[in-house]
Amino acid sequence: MPNSAHLHLILNHFPVIGTMMVVLILIYAVFINNDKIKKLGMFLLVLIGLITIPVFMTGDKAASIIKGNDGVLEEHIEPHEDFAKLSMIAMEVTAGISLIALVLFRKEKAVPVWFGLVLLMLIIGVNIMMVYTGHLGGRISHDAIMKHF
Repeated sequence: MPNSAHLHLILNHFPVIGTMMVVLILIYAVFINNDKIKKLGMFLLVLIGLITIPVFMTGDKAASIIKGNDGVLEEHIEPHEDFAKLSMIAMEVTAGISLIALVLFRKEKAVPVWFGLVLLMLIIGVNIMMVYTGHLGGRISHDAIMKHF
């Protein structure tokens, strides 16, 4: 059974890659104004929001496991943790908005173009935050690689 550090490293890719996928899906959905694809994007945001919770929850335990190990730069842990908290909050708010929208626009109700654009802007922001959170996390044990980014 993997420990918290392993789980954190396995799961932390889902919010980064998942939000990028939803950005692409919503760009397409808004461009062609397709409600089913917009709703798919909203559904995926709810799933990614759910996955983000264990990613965040395993972070503290992962930090306690890796502290003191060779190659771990502990001074990078706190900035990663702090920004991860902001990223998780942004993700959960966006996922919550998506869940409410799925209820409001259920069945044959059309998803307004303006709502698709607002959601797209939110998830672009969240994706940028997730990428930066991953960058900060990478600096904890991959500093030689991450210095040039």
